[in-house]
Amino acid sequence: MNLNEINIDEIKSVHNNIKDIFAKEEAEKYLLWFKDNKEKLNYFYELLEDNEEKDLYAKTVYTKLTGHVYVPEEEKQKYLLSREQFDKELVDDSVMKLKSVTRKLKFYNLKNLGYDLKLYGARALLDKIVVHNQYSHKNCRVRDGDFVIDGGGCWGDTALIFADKAGEKGKVFTFEFFEDNLNVLKKNFSLNETTAKKVVLIEKPLYNKSDNILYLNNACADITTLTETENNSHGYETISADDFVSYNKIKKIDFIKLDIEGCELKALSGAERTIKKYKPKLAIAAYHKYDDYYEIPKFINELNLGYKFYFSSYTPIGTDTVIYAK
Repeated sequence: MNLNEINIDEIKSVHNNIKDIFAKEEAEKYLLWFKDNKEKLNYFYELLEDNEEKDLYAKTVYTKLTGHVYVPEEEKQKYLLSREQFDKELVDDSVMKLKSVTRKLKFYNLKNLGYDLKLYGARALLDKIVVHNQYSHKNCRVRDGDFVIDGGGCWGDTALIFADKAGEKGKVFTFEFFEDNLNVLKKNFSLNETTAKKVVLIEKPLYNKSDNILYLNNACADITTLTETENNSHGYETISADDFVSYNKIKKIDFIKLDIEGCELKALSGAERTIKKYKPKLAIAAYHKYDDYYEIPKFINELNLGYKFYFSSYTPIGTDTVIYAK
């Protein structure tokens, strides 16, 4: 499938059959944007190296346009079953409660899945990261000895997994600022002290410039968003990856992962010198904004460093997509 095969009139007729009001509204909004921005989406399509990934990318766009109506039921069930089976890795009935959302994190042992780690987390997120290797592509992944920037540390799961993959000579720099997340992250680090010794925690949000103040726009654990507009919430001082690497005289950066709720492009901009100097592998979340599929690869491509581009989706409904570059 390619993007030129998408028929707008057909999409409109599909919208009439979407029963979920939210899904229908979102699909209609995305279609309006798509009609004016199809060429932007084609830009990334043409950059992709692999024909199967081109097909996956086009199908992901189509899935969003149709409000998930045409997602095969077997794909949905396979995805749900994988999440349910993840509960086989539960240690016991202990949980950690979050303050910002009515959610309880369960306690998992990942040893049977290849990681000597015990941690608190959410089944759906851990399943994607551990079983389906979100942020890890066959051509673009953390390897032994890598120095990693982990943008969006959340509960510490990705940092610990990256540290495990990077080995004794590797190092992970994880950036997390939200108190609710930090409480879980620090607990998980305490449960995995040997692996956590290879992780450096920076309690600031990554951004294009250091010393800016950002304010909470949505305080909800794993989907915490920030705004430059001052409000009554707590302000957080930003740091750019370039400044962090420079101030701390870090000798190399091999891999950058960013999943920071819509601030990915800003953080990439703040890592431009680092990217030009070390040409790290990149794993960038691309599902928070409509134009992520254009602005993110365009920024990377226009650095003229010879990056090759790859793509994966980690849910059957087209969310949790990642752009990889190497």
